[in-house]
Amino acid sequence: MKIVIFICLVATSLAAPAAEKPIVDDSPVALFAHPHQASLQVQSLGTWRHICGAVIINISKILTAAHCLQGQNASRMRVEVGALNLYEAPNAYQQTVGVKSFVTHDSYNGNGAGIPNDIGIIKLLTPVTLNDNVQVADLAPKGSSFANSKCVITGWGQTSDSGSGSAQLLEAKITKITTDECQSRWSEQNITIKHICVYEAAASSGSPPSACIGDSGGLMMCGNNFELLTGIASWGVSNCSENDPSVYTRVSEYMEWLGSR
Repeated sequence: MKIVIFICLVATSLAAPAAEKPIVDDSPVALFAHPHQASLQVQSLGTWRHICGAVIINISKILTAAHCLQGQNASRMRVEVGALNLYEAPNAYQQTVGVKSFVTHDSYNGNGAGIPNDIGIIKLLTPVTLNDNVQVADLAPKGSSFANSKCVITGWGQTSDSGSGSAQLLEAKITKITTDECQSRWSEQNITIKHICVYEAAASSGSPPSACIGDSGGLMMCGNNFELLTGIASWGVSNCSENDPSVYTRVSEYMEWLGSR
């Protein structure tokens, strides 16, 4: 089965709105619901484009997937925080900050089975200013399971494998499954404790919720009130609406690495 990383390989220009079909579950994000969310953008031919989601983990640091940073130049990158709609005039909470530098995990392997260690840190030129819609995420502690519990995933990614990116930040509630179950569904990949998988069976009336292209690096929040950053979007099935798990990098397995960076 063919897999795909969730980066926007052909990113949508921020100069004009994109189609707004629901990405995963027809749930636009309300103001203040996900203040940790960020949009990673790159400049191309004078236009800024969203390529990946990202997460605020420090007023000067943003977490994303390593594959989002491959081949990029910090001088042509920026991070937008506090945003809900990427194409409307900025709201009162929104901030855009340049990128000073970035680093990916030393053992990241974009060609390896399971795309191991798909995690990277962006250092900002200036710190973000915290407000009601710009907040530092609380990280799930090491050893957290959340197996068979509901988590929330978010993104501005495509609403289908052939669709456009969403202008509006969207979310879905989806079930975290065990590592063993994920491995059984992805038998050709190497699923480890450093991965975390989510899966929801499709309803009879439509496709299952899932991450899609453009959602890479975006957050998965788990816990009783979805208050803990548990994963960042990495990869999934090439047909985003197909009935297979989406795979995230398990943030709690990288606490030591994060602390050293």
